[in-house]
Amino acid sequence: MSATTTERSYTTPKQPGGITGKGFVKGDARINRKGRPRTFDQTRKLAQSIAHEEIKTNDGKTFTVAEAILRQWARSKIPTLQQAFFHYAFGKPPDKIEHEGDVMTPIVILRHAHEEFTPGRS
Repeated sequence: MSATTTERSYTTPKQPGGITGKGFVKGDARINRKGRPRTFDQTRKLAQSIAHEEIKTNDGKTFTVAEAILRQWARSKIPTLQQAFFHYAFGKPPDKIEHEGDVMTPIVILRHAHEEFTPGRS
């Protein structure tokens, strides 16, 4: 071996928490073994009840909290809020395009002017 190569010791015991020591170890309190917290359903009910509460604006109009938030998102200059509004209003567009059958897709090959073109070769 060269002088710059370090030799790995296979007798060194494995460090708890991985290489950095910050990973999970047996009995770590950060491990969520029971799934989501049981109070999540209660939190969701609370959020839904708040969303149905009515609020009055300065000009006397009455809205629910959810409606006020959606109206704020619609008027926002922040693109992510505008996008979220459209997703709630019209549904999120599909992420992938699906097609059926054996569709032949044309392949476009761009060549430089100095390259020679031979028909039948790509």
